[in-house]
Amino acid sequence: MNYRIVYIIIFIILCAHTSFAQQPFTFARTDEPVSVWKALAWDILPGGGHIYTGHYEYALVFASLKISGVYAIYYYYNYWHYRGSLYRSAKKANQAIDPEHDLLFKDPEGGYKTVKEFGYAYDRAAHYFTLSIIANTAIYVTSWLFTWYHVQKINESRQPTYVGFNEFTFTTDENGTMWAAYAMRW
Repeated sequence: MNYRIVYIIIFIILCAHTSFAQQPFTFARTDEPVSVWKALAWDILPGGGHIYTGHYEYALVFASLKISGVYAIYYYYNYWHYRGSLYRSAKKANQAIDPEHDLLFKDPEGGYKTVKEFGYAYDRAAHYFTLSIIANTAIYVTSWLFTWYHVQKINESRQPTYVGFNEFTFTTDENGTMWAAYAMRW
């Protein structure tokens, strides 16, 4: 439980440190526009796209979310298979011992359950696994949207700007003809 407090403190320190940086380090060259596709490809790695664009606080947040999300998928996948094996074992044992009645079997997590209750726990574990996949998808899509937004902001500031010069003059030649000239230089 105390490791969460340590993570929060590290997050606050790193966010404060990176927000005061004058020129953040970025892997993208500062004289060219940033490639959206390259940034999104780097963003498959936890925090990679945000590091590529120089937004370290977003990289820290999304890296921790992505790593936690992958762990949640791993954990709930194994939990789903564990609950499935308990359900199949209880069902097989109930059929072998007394198929006419619902017997109570000891649940390793505590208490006693019938085969039907083991089936409910198996379905609930499948829902947890499905929700962890949906949550990971939402995390990755959100990270890609933030990366895309940051690349657009970076590329707006890196567009070439031109200083225009407008000139409108009237001149006459020796015959008294009047000329109008408009010059536009970029």
